[in-house]
Amino acid sequence: MITILDPRGEAGTPIDDYRLRADIQRTGLLIGLVSNGFPDATTLLTSVGEALPRVLDAPQVNIYARRDASSQVAPAMADQVVAECSAVVTAMGHCGSCTSSAVRDAVTFARRGLPAVALVSEKFWESAAFVARSVGMPDVPRVRLPHPVSGTGRDNIAKVADGIVDEIVRRLGGVA
Repeated sequence: MITILDPRGEAGTPIDDYRLRADIQRTGLLIGLVSNGFPDATTLLTSVGEALPRVLDAPQVNIYARRDASSQVAPAMADQVVAECSAVVTAMGHCGSCTSSAVRDAVTFARRGLPAVALVSEKFWESAAFVARSVGMPDVPRVRLPHPVSGTGRDNIAKVADGIVDEIVRRLGGVA
């Protein structure tokens, strides 16, 4: 028996609306920065953490680092981040598999009730949108990075972080 599938058919993955909002006016908002292990992802997130006080009132930052940029956040780490943080930023989408992991990590946290934003380079922006749709949360917030970021040096990465921190905070607060 041969089954023919119509590519115009209904999506098989149920869609979850993203409606989460962090209280970005709160003093001491605790933000988790989850690095997927792609080269310079932790450097970027560290720079984001250093830039956050410019737009938030006394934010607290926890950095969580994974070592495999092509896998998803482990359940134990996800549990820890959700227990300790009020919002989360995942990074970095800079290639195919690492884009998938950054977006999937953001979806994982969002499904656990934590406002989330994934940082993705412009070269992989459409891939990130595809991944978000394919896992059933097309509106999970993402912030566009220039490409490349990785390998451009600590000073440039700090400039990139400074240039996106306002958008990160807006997206965590529920502003598209």
